[in-house]
Amino acid sequence: MLDKKLMQSALQEIDSIRAELLLAREEVALEHPNYQSLLNLKQYLILRSKDRTNLQDKLFLMSLSSLGRSYAHVAGSIDTLYDQLRSSLGLEELTGEEMAAVHHLTISDSIEFASKNSTKLFGGKVSSKLSKQSTAIMVTLPSHAADNRGELIRSLAERSVNIFRINTAHDTPEVWRAMAEVITKINEERDESNRVKIFVDLAGLKIRTGKIRKLDLPVEIGSNKREKKVEIVVGNGLSTRAETVDERTQLKAPARLSVNKNFFKKIKKERSVKVVDVNGKKAFITILELNDRHAKGIIDKKVYVDASAKISRKHEHGNILNIETQVDPIRLFRGDLLVITERDTLGRSAQFDSSGKLLEPAMISCSLRGIAARIKVGEKVFIDDGKIGLEVIEHDDQSIRCKVVQAKAGGTLLKEEKGINFPDTHVKTAALTETDRNNLLSVIEFADNLSISFCQSAEDISDLQKLLLLNGRSDIGIIAKIETKRGVANMPKILEQLLVWQKSGVMIARGDLAIEVGFVNMAQTQEALLDICSAAHIPVIWATQVLESQMKNNLPSRAEVTDAAMAGRAECVMLNKGAFATDTIDVLIHILDDMHSIYKKNRQLLKKETLW
Repeated sequence: MLDKKLMQSALQEIDSIRAELLLAREEVALEHPNYQSLLNLKQYLILRSKDRTNLQDKLFLMSLSSLGRSYAHVAGSIDTLYDQLRSSLGLEELTGEEMAAVHHLTISDSIEFASKNSTKLFGGKVSSKLSKQSTAIMVTLPSHAADNRGELIRSLAERSVNIFRINTAHDTPEVWRAMAEVITKINEERDESNRVKIFVDLAGLKIRTGKIRKLDLPVEIGSNKREKKVEIVVGNGLSTRAETVDERTQLKAPARLSVNKNFFKKIKKERSVKVVDVNGKKAFITILELNDRHAKGIIDKKVYVDASAKISRKHEHGNILNIETQVDPIRLFRGDLLVITERDTLGRSAQFDSSGKLLEPAMISCSLRGIAARIKVGEKVFIDDGKIGLEVIEHDDQSIRCKVVQAKAGGTLLKEEKGINFPDTHVKTAALTETDRNNLLSVIEFADNLSISFCQSAEDISDLQKLLLLNGRSDIGIIAKIETKRGVANMPKILEQLLVWQKSGVMIARGDLAIEVGFVNMAQTQEALLDICSAAHIPVIWATQVLESQMKNNLPSRAEVTDAAMAGRAECVMLNKGAFATDTIDVLIHILDDMHSIYKKNRQLLKKETLW
């Protein structure tokens, strides 16, 4: 039975919203190139400017459409609800003239707009079907992607990768061009709708930790619990710990011991070599592979070796040579102090006297100048993707003294060239650096889309637009990477500036963004970004650590599978480079196909259930 009192109350609220939506038309010029999308964005902002929870509850009780599904077509949805309620109450329906007074955008039009904008950036065909959604897949190319005539790129393209990402934070213009040439050859065999796109990421101003001094320290061997591989080499090679990562396999290189030639000749396959470390601790390396100058084996426990350590096999003894100098280990615990300095100096660990009293706290330099003078006591600082959390306790014009408030129970190692985030401090810098401007000129001939990192304002977008116009490339798509608090706060203006360009999109760069807004707030933030981009009909790229374990170890976590399913609401999903990229593509396609069969954006499609 219809509750007329409930309908009348809902109609009154809907009528009030309609009146507010009329105001949006005064803010948008009819000659704007994306008039309808910009008008809808303004109307969405009006809709979300007040708490509409009570109205949502009323609509639910009457089994009417939720306003939560209206973001891409706000006025159209409001008018439809208005008409339904008036009709149910026996009132006259809206005339065409009355509907035109509020909007020019139908629900089906909005779906087609969004599809066209996505197709411009990611390829494919425009779809206006209510029940159809597709999500493009982007993969970041590693440095060796163009090797072997681009075999990796070709393999990924065959597995439905729509876009390849070239990250200008790494490699050189020559490497980028080689990657692009492979993609160009692939496209020669494809029609326009199936063409693979080249996405170039301009790195922006990444604030990083500086270099740390090196010391003569014992090398740690056998530190990885899962892989205790050791190489033994002859003569001139360095003795090193396992730290470097092989870009092709994404696996750590084994530790290495350099020994004298005479001792190496005594090593036998499937026999053991004994190591006595600097503390007198014994370990055994079982040799699995052997040739004239190189042996590989497995060590049974962790040891620390320097020139004083002993290595032997039966009665034959050898020397460990060429111990690599190592970065001073700055291990930080909760409650420790750290000085972040703008001075051009090497970082170092904390200094103590013979009784253990602190003389000087640990110190690290920062690549950004001028931050120390702007920061305030009590503000937060995060290093290395939030692994180290700090609170400012004092500062001067060139240094910031911080207390560690977040670290692992066993301490967290502070490393060189790691990102630093100042989420509470307004860091006013241009998103486009001089390096970005130079890199843009190196890729402008082949780039389909360009991303602007750490985009924080409409001015950042405008700077890139002007640069592209100056170089005659208004056809290149522009992607705003949102990874700061200020970028989130300025989303309406950023989207408005993107809408003056013929091809544009937004990347939710969840790495730095999660640190900036707080990990516990990230779910709500990414939801809000999806919603406001939907209102502007601007496509979204879902990025950062999607199926990361699958990419590196060929086995996803349960949380990653759920995250990948959420990514199906975006128009594109970005994968980073990894050893199991081709397998990961298959897994991601399976997840996305499943989600697209039951959801479009946040709308459940209610297909036939077959699980029971």
